[in-house]
Formats: sequence, structure tokens, C-alpha cells
Amino acid sequence: MTSRFEDLERAFHPRSVAIVGVPRSEANHPPGYTGFTFLRLLQQAGFEGRIYPVNPKAEVIQGLKAYPAVSAIPETVDLVIVAVPVAAVASVLRDCVQAGAVNIQIATAGFSETGEARGAEAEREIRDIAIRGGLLVVGPNCLGYHVPAARMQMYDKITLLPGPVAFLSQSGGHGQGFARLGPTMGIGFSKLVSYGNALMMDCTDFLEYLAQDTETDIICMYLEGVKDGRKLTRIVGDLTPRKPVIVWKGGLTSSGARATATHTSSMAGNRRMWETFFKQTGALSVGSIDEMGDLCMTFLRVKPFAGTGVAVFGGGGGNNVATADTCAEEGLDLPSPSPQTTARLLEFTTLVNQSIVNPMDAGSLFASTALLRKALDAVSAEQQVELIILHMGADYAKWLSEQALAEFKAFIVDYNRSSPAGKPVLVAVQEQERPAESAEFVQDLRRSGIVTYSSLRRAARALRRFSSYHRSLNPRP
Repeated sequence: MTSRFEDLERAFHPRSVAIVGVPRSEANHPPGYTGFTFLRLLQQAGFEGRIYPVNPKAEVIQGLKAYPAVSAIPETVDLVIVAVPVAAVASVLRDCVQAGAVNIQIATAGFSETGEARGAEAEREIRDIAIRGGLLVVGPNCLGYHVPAARMQMYDKITLLPGPVAFLSQSGGHGQGFARLGPTMGIGFSKLVSYGNALMMDCTDFLEYLAQDTETDIICMYLEGVKDGRKLTRIVGDLTPRKPVIVWKGGLTSSGARATATHTSSMAGNRRMWETFFKQTGALSVGSIDEMGDLCMTFLRVKPFAGTGVAVFGGGGGNNVATADTCAEEGLDLPSPSPQTTARLLEFTTLVNQSIVNPMDAGSLFASTALLRKALDAVSAEQQVELIILHMGADYAKWLSEQALAEFKAFIVDYNRSSPAGKPVLVAVQEQERPAESAEFVQDLRRSGIVTYSSLRRAARALRRFSSYHRSLNPRP
């Protein structure tokens, strides 16, 4: 008899997938995903296992032999994707039980999330069948498994980048958002699961799996509700010292709670309860997919630190006032440089239209990597400074020649690799009126290997959470 972990391994790394409800073509299909969509996406991803389309009225679909039922397939398949109308789901599940299939993903919507008695009754029926048949059902109303290393994708035109980050999401749309955002930030995924209504399998089931999964180092979740809050608290509390858990909790407002009920039929829970959850477990709370990406990128690319002191190099007196406010609001400190550090900086920095307090209004340093190196060496020697942020506008790329910009990027990468103090140097791009230019500058720096945030506030927020996590692991006296 296989264990739950072994059964889920077959779902995440299947050698065979059956898709029930595959029309002959994608023409004239209803809104949302059809069986044909799942088939096309698997083929598009280059899935190397066997794919079995199930349609009793077809013989061949997309060059593959079609079967009238799962039980007619000449092997016990590792994963069954169900994309048939609500009324037909129960009979498909009975057929899966007969076929010995265990892992079932029900993509079909129209169950309890509709708020109608008919949908709730249909959900109770398929739950009874699944329990009696020993099925591991994901969904209904979900997109299921997205596993880059297994060449499984649930979204169109997406970069399949394997990596150590797992994402559990009750929302298929948020799963898509993070799957698209992640590779632009150097975030690769071990597993991404959209589990919808959580009829049987909810986040706690997948967390138990991910706790043992050697391919996963960081766990992210989008939650609307959970069946067993005590179980979730226990599992996450045990996990966080080994694997950071980052959670975006939806439905904390009254309006969000109402939307949650119609989306995945989940009870959202009150804000105070979830604040207690984060405090007890050490899980990290974020408020958007962007914040989740910033924090994941930080965990993947920045050396651990537990303090809150940062030094910021920027330009412009007004900008520096805003910089100081932003850092303070997000929980970062800007320690003033010591007299010794000030003296070192004055050896090569003029105070004409500049200042060397923290944040430092010293734009001239960005024009010379030699001067910037001296400044970074001086400031990183400060004991209270944990890291340095270069707060730059996208206009910087226009001021330099192509060669000078390439030299600057190479310098930052090399400095992070070989600086004597070993303190990270990161970039936060200034928010400007031309967001497209800023976004391109961010991507250019990231492609060069520089940890770059889209704004100073996003940088400060991610770094403060990152610091608090490491401080909780090693509390200072």
C-alpha cells in the first residue's frame, strides 16, 4: 500500500495523464478551460509522459488515440484531469475508482461556490464517491498541477523555470500571476497547485507533502479559507524554521469575505485570528503577488541578515527626505555614519550640492565605479549597516554610454561576490512617470545578476520581512 506522499509524487511527476472531456477541437468552446485546453498545454510544454484523451465519441484527438472511459485505458494512469459538465462528474469518478486511478483533478466549476443548493448537493455526492473510493481529489473548480521540471503547465505562453519555490493557491488566476511573474525575478518553481474549492485536498495536505519534498525550499500560499486552522498552525509552525512560509491571506475585509464565499466557497476568518496565526507560526504575511515575488527573490538571492540598519545611496535632497520616510515607515533604520566613515567619504566626495548623511545625496558617485567602490567599502564597514541600497532612476541608463553601463553592472555583481565586508548591495529603482522605462531598467539589471526591486518601498518591505524571519531563527539578546 502506497503512502500519501508516494501517491502525490505520482501526481506531481506523472508518467501518464488521462484527460476526461476532450472535445475534438478547441472551436466554439465555453468560457474557461476545457479538456482540449489541458491537452494542448501539456503538448505545448513538451510533456514526456503518455497522454490519454477520453471522449466516447472520438477515436483520435490531436494525433492521440482517444478512449471512451478511464477504465478503458490499458494502464493505471497516474493523474486524471476531469473537465466534463457538473452532472457528469460523479459517473467519471466512479469510473476512476473502477480503473484504480487515485489522483484526480476536477477542473469543472459549478459546485458549492455558486451558492446554489444544486451545486452543493453535487459536491456532496462526489465527495462521498471519492471517500469510499480512496481518491485524492484536487478541486473542484481548479487548474490543478503546474510542475516545470515535469513539463506540466496549466497556463498558456509561460516560462517553465524549475526552482525551489512552491506555490499553493486557491485561485487559478493568482497562480497564473505568480507563474508569470516568477521567472522575471529569477524565481523558479518546484510545484504550483491551484486547488479551488478544496473538497478533499486543501493546503494542509499539500504542506505535509512539501515538508518532505527535497525539491522545495520556500513555500508560498494564497489562502481564502482553511478547513482545520489548528492543523494549519501546527504544520506551518513546524515548517518555518526549515522552509520559509509566505502567505497572502485573501478575504480579511468584510467585502473580501463575501467575494471569497462566491469564489471558492471558503470561510475567510477574521483579521485578528490570522494575525495570531502569523505571530504563532512565524509565517510571513504579504498583501499581493508582487510582494510575494519580492520576498521570494530576497530569500533566493540575498545573504541572511537579522538587523534593520541600511545605508541608501541616492540623489536629490527631496528624494532623500522621501527615502528616509519610506524606510522608517517600513521598519528599516538609517544609522548615521560614524565620524571615521564621514572622514573617509570626505576624502573623495564633495559636499557641494551633495550630502553624506544617511540616506546619502551623492549622485556623483554613480558616475565612477572607482569612487563608488571607495564609498561602498567605507559604509559597509559600519557595524550597524546590514546592507546597502542604491536608489536609482531609469534615467541613469541614458546618462551613461552602453559600455559604461555594462561596466557599472559588472562592478555591482563583482562587488557582491568579493567585497571585504560581505554586505549585500542591492538596487531599488525610483518610481517615475514613465513606468515602462523603469520596468525595462529593472529587468535589465536583473538579467545582469543584480537583485533589483521596482521601488524603494517594495525593497524596504521585503527586506524588513526577510530580516524578521532570520531574527526569529536566531534571536539577539
